[in-house]
Amino acid sequence: MHEALARANFEQDVAALSDAAASRLGLVVHSRTFPIFDVTIEHKPAVRLRFHGEDFDERPPGIDILKPDGSNWAGPMPPGGVFNGGPHSVKGGPFICMRGSREYHTHSSHVNDNWANYRKQEGMGIVGILLQLNGVWRKGFP
Repeated sequence: MHEALARANFEQDVAALSDAAASRLGLVVHSRTFPIFDVTIEHKPAVRLRFHGEDFDERPPGIDILKPDGSNWAGPMPPGGVFNGGPHSVKGGPFICMRGSREYHTHSSHVNDNWANYRKQEGMGIVGILLQLNGVWRKGFP
């Protein structure tokens, strides 16, 4: 994918979440500079999600699950399997097992569920995926 196109796709998508909206949702945006969108979900427990969009939207964003300080996640995961303790079959470690994450679409269990089937659907951009994960995290830790 051409970097300029990936950058334009990424920047357009992450601009959809204003700082005011993020604050209302209990999110702290640490970075939205191509290719990284880095956000903490302020909740108990808090979790940081780092989206990698170097080739968005030709490929889904990769998503790291981190502690709020940016170190590797080692805490509990909400029930349901979207936040999967791992290890991922390719990447290793904990991962997001949900349509729209690179880790889902590259996992040996889901390689036939092609990203192309979802990439243009509403809610499947980087911010839409973040909002879904925010809901899952908060429901898992009421």
